[in-house]
Amino acid sequence: MDEPVRRQLHSCDPCRKGKRRCNAPKTRKDGDFVACYNCKRWKKECTFNWLSSKEEKRRTKPAQSYTSENSATSTSDISSTASTYGVEQPRPSSQWYPVTSNYVNIPTPTDPANFPFEFPLRPQGLFLEKSGELGFSADHSGFFPSDWQIGAATEQSEDAFRELESIFNSSENSIDISEQLQGGYSPFGYFSQGDSNHIGLKSWPTPGFNTPPFTPNFCIASENAASQFARTTMKRNLIRIYHDSMENALSCWLTEHNCPYSDFVSSVLPNDEREEWGPNWSNRMCIRVCRLDRSSSSIRGRALSVEENKTADRVLHLAIMAFASQWTQHAEKGTGLSVPAEISRDERSIREYVWNEARHGLEHSTRIPSFRIIFANIIFSLTQSPLDISQDKGLDQLLDNDCAPAFMETANRQLFTFRCKFVRLVREAHPKMTKSRTESIGAAFMDESERSKRLQVDPILNSPENRNTLGLLFWLGVMFDTLSAAMYQRPLVVSDEDSQITSASPAELDSEQLSLTKTPQTNIIHKKKQDVWGEFFLEPAKLSGTIPRWPCSYEEAAAVLSEATPVKVLLYRRVTQLQTLIYRGADSDAVEEVIQKTFAVYQHWNRTYRRFMLDCVENHDFLPSRIQSWYVILDGHWHLATMLLADTLASIDNGRLGSASEDRIAAGFVSKLRTEHALTVSNLCRASLYGQNPSMQFHFHDSLNEVAFLVEPWTIVLTHSFAKAAYILLQNLDIADGHSVQANSFLSGCEDCIRALQYLGRKSDMAFMLARNLSVSLDLKLAQMS
Repeated sequence: MDEPVRRQLHSCDPCRKGKRRCNAPKTRKDGDFVACYNCKRWKKECTFNWLSSKEEKRRTKPAQSYTSENSATSTSDISSTASTYGVEQPRPSSQWYPVTSNYVNIPTPTDPANFPFEFPLRPQGLFLEKSGELGFSADHSGFFPSDWQIGAATEQSEDAFRELESIFNSSENSIDISEQLQGGYSPFGYFSQGDSNHIGLKSWPTPGFNTPPFTPNFCIASENAASQFARTTMKRNLIRIYHDSMENALSCWLTEHNCPYSDFVSSVLPNDEREEWGPNWSNRMCIRVCRLDRSSSSIRGRALSVEENKTADRVLHLAIMAFASQWTQHAEKGTGLSVPAEISRDERSIREYVWNEARHGLEHSTRIPSFRIIFANIIFSLTQSPLDISQDKGLDQLLDNDCAPAFMETANRQLFTFRCKFVRLVREAHPKMTKSRTESIGAAFMDESERSKRLQVDPILNSPENRNTLGLLFWLGVMFDTLSAAMYQRPLVVSDEDSQITSASPAELDSEQLSLTKTPQTNIIHKKKQDVWGEFFLEPAKLSGTIPRWPCSYEEAAAVLSEATPVKVLLYRRVTQLQTLIYRGADSDAVEEVIQKTFAVYQHWNRTYRRFMLDCVENHDFLPSRIQSWYVILDGHWHLATMLLADTLASIDNGRLGSASEDRIAAGFVSKLRTEHALTVSNLCRASLYGQNPSMQFHFHDSLNEVAFLVEPWTIVLTHSFAKAAYILLQNLDIADGHSVQANSFLSGCEDCIRALQYLGRKSDMAFMLARNLSVSLDLKLAQMS
């Protein structure tokens, strides 16, 4: 053979995709060439051999039969090779439309170097036939291999950490808003790039579903080109949705400044946090979790095997796919909430299959100690499960049958286990001063020197980023565990005692407790300040400085919303504490004490953040798009917490479990609390539904940018909030005068909440069913009142 050719255009497709050196000769006219070295080694069909066979077929064809047989033969060849990769070929007589949907079938990944997000894909979602036939079969066995959780050992799989991290850290996931065109997101921009491995995010105007017929004028020359196009299209689409929803929310909810377990808390905002709040945020948490997993051998006690690495990558991939596939791609804008029946059926089929595959993967990977699998469980617990929409179930029944809390609890148990191991490592790295306090200063310095050596050996203890990532991930699990326990009325996985800051940094606590300069009384005060569920989050604002009001700077608004997030979590925690006291049958004084602590959180919010939230609702159209998405979600979560608090207080007062129950009943406190916040939720829905902010189209994927609350990653929370508000307003119609201003307010508020649920119904069967049931109930109520 000739000298190896390293130029990109003279490498076969498998070598180019795997970034391997291809030794295919420049000229392949000799008959002894079968495949390059890499294709022989990995048992792949070399592209050059495939092209040579096609050229040989063309040379051997009789000239007189070329015009009559060539069309059928070439069509058959392309169809057969395409079918190998699951590519649906267009029929000659059919018309085609470009759409933004990139849902595609995923056959078995045969090349380990292509994983993750490098499966051969079926680009059926790229074009739709005019008849609406997508060609999806009921059998989706080609999506993922049946033995996906047991991967073959290869040299590429050993670099699984770096491969997955590079997927989320690549430039294609850093959305450049200046390059976005108004109107949406198109897969075709990648053809303009010279390097197929670097996919730009320049958008083409996205035609609507009723656009005039469009016939593509390009031809896919090989199955490798077809599969590569489909892979990059689906990868970019799903990661973009994940990026715009999950990572967008986490950039506000989860920062080093509002996390109680961070190493350093400062009033100065670091540059990386400023960037995450800006228009070009990254997939920060997914990247950091991958890096943490790579450095956490000391916590798990061993390194992950090759098979475990591949399984962790696949599980995280499946969870992100299931999460991103919730959003429908073809809902009509404006008043039309429907999706064409054929498209809806096909999208639902894929959504159900991917959801089941993700669930299967998570259930079979629970024994693998991996932070990637933990993060996958968290992502999947936020994903709405497909339901039988023909059934008629209420909110309580739907919540009781939801399996999402099980995956959240699995993630939190694993996180808590890792946290305990981390604390033990820290304590071992910082041995206690067991000798007398009169020990020489030189010995103390020797202990510190020994500690420094141990820190240098352990990558997770020596790296501030890894320690902070572990703290952020643990705080994320604690936050979600708190909200989930309050909503589903389930016990907490991580107790109040186990989620304290002192358990996060025992070495620092030990040194402070043993310090000669501190008195026992000082230590008690210090512990009190470190109580996460005490007054820790009720201290004066760290970032905003003063009580905020809109208008203000973008950075100030983002800081306020980020700072308010833990206060919201604290109110949910108080609700769970009250629910626990009811279960345990605590005495009335203990119950009343927790109620007063809960009111302290409620009053702190009203003094500090309530006016800013009302400003945001009143000026919804003038807010930056990311501020819109953050405040709507945060405000919806807060009002759900207050309505859950009202339900808990109703249970306490009805059972006379609190010492002040009689006073609250006489004042009608619970009813007033419910009605006030239900109306506030309806105002929030109205501002989002009828607001006009075109900047949402530039910052978010088409499936998320019509209304601000569609960006919500945890759909069940807003679904619960909107549905509960609608039920409260519907019940208030019974006691209100049918023609009064108050009745009209209840009616319009209920309609707005139902309308918001219909929008959420695009990605949630639960929201769809609740909107339908509430709409029927409202019609019956109006018929009775007329």
